[in-house]
Amino acid sequence: MRKLFRVHVVRAGDDETPTRIGVLLLHHEPWWDAEDPLPEGPGFFVQVLREAADGKNGRPGGPLGDEFTVEQSLDTEWIEENAHRYVARVERVEVRHHPVDEALCAWYRDNHDALERLTYVSTFNRRYRAARDLPLEERLVRADYDVWVTAPRWTRTLRAGDRWGTDAWGPLTTAGDASLRRAFIRREEGRPDAVAAFERALALGDAETRVRARLALDDLRSGRGETATTDVPARECEARLELALRLHAEGEEEEARAAFALAVRMDSHVIGEARRRAELESPAEYGYRLARRGELSRAVAHLRLAYHEDPAVVSFALAVYEGEVERALGIDFGGDLALRHGYEIAAELAFLHARDSGVETARRLMEFARGAAGALGGAGDALGYALATGAAQPAALAREFATRLAGTCVSPADDQPMNSLVEATRRHFPDVAALGCRLQAKCHEEYAQSEEAAHWRDRLAELRAAPPGNVP
Repeated sequence: MRKLFRVHVVRAGDDETPTRIGVLLLHHEPWWDAEDPLPEGPGFFVQVLREAADGKNGRPGGPLGDEFTVEQSLDTEWIEENAHRYVARVERVEVRHHPVDEALCAWYRDNHDALERLTYVSTFNRRYRAARDLPLEERLVRADYDVWVTAPRWTRTLRAGDRWGTDAWGPLTTAGDASLRRAFIRREEGRPDAVAAFERALALGDAETRVRARLALDDLRSGRGETATTDVPARECEARLELALRLHAEGEEEEARAAFALAVRMDSHVIGEARRRAELESPAEYGYRLARRGELSRAVAHLRLAYHEDPAVVSFALAVYEGEVERALGIDFGGDLALRHGYEIAAELAFLHARDSGVETARRLMEFARGAAGALGGAGDALGYALATGAAQPAALAREFATRLAGTCVSPADDQPMNSLVEATRRHFPDVAALGCRLQAKCHEEYAQSEEAAHWRDRLAELRAAPPGNVP
């Protein structure tokens, strides 16, 4: 997570008065509360002051912007050793909304997408709107700090009222993320010390950061270089999956889950291979188990890792986890890819609910999955996905869903729904595929569509002639 904090310049300092800077925590997870999530000491603030003078993204240029490089600002050891040259003292003067109670924790979880947008809103790029953004800011965990600098020129560019989402790293895993960004800079420059930088990220980072560092290290140590898993998406996806399986075998479950989620982000069909090779649950199934244990925030965080580009998908799963199926079914997915991920998750969760005796929820989710898949051109694709990835368990329930679906796919005007059902079931349930062929052939006969009926009778004959396990 790159941008964790937002900063406000409450007061621009002078020779006599310290600068007062408000630091707002943009995202919060309950397991962070084991330590203070807010920054302390000069290291964080020298990064903020440099950023405010770097001349980028609408910010003004100033003396501190030229004092040290971006790479140095990402070097945790360099910052800690040199911050005192620019920031003499920092004093925390006020804290709001901390510790975080359950209500605020839920608010952070429910408003994640709005807060992510706020990350990129600043007074410098003129996207800040007080009427829209201030109510969000006022709910955030916040601390105000008085900052004394070693020379007035270091704060020359600051103005009271400046607000932006900062890349400055603090006491949490953002330090690991900073180290990872530094390592990638070194790798792009072809420097041999990139390996040491990735190892530093591995030591400091959260699970996602460690996974990304491991992937880069695997490439560098194999001699494949920086393009090995970045130029070809299929190769990158395979590398993520293989790392997940390796870490799972080694008992590194947190990292294995992160690597698997990152693989799913690229192609959800890797879920089937991971289930076959290591009995790994999908991110949605794993999230369901976490939610059932009361770890809803952790469940949602894991889903965001897998479906980062599809916030509607995460909102859909969250609503199902919370037992609010009606809310889930009313979500606007906005695009075909998000809708596909939505029906895939709906199918996975339908079978989970059915196994846990949530029959009505399972029925509604499967009906949504069928309709969503149908809207994309293949009514049987949701069931086909569940069968292909191993989510459709028990088999008797999957057969029941498939048989019921066959009756809804019959149409004299459109063969595609039945085509998708036959393709989905021909290997797993050839008898259901045969039923679909008979129903569609009969429908065409009733409408005197002899050529179409003959096509479906031919398909039925092919199914019957195929040896078991070798259905065409």
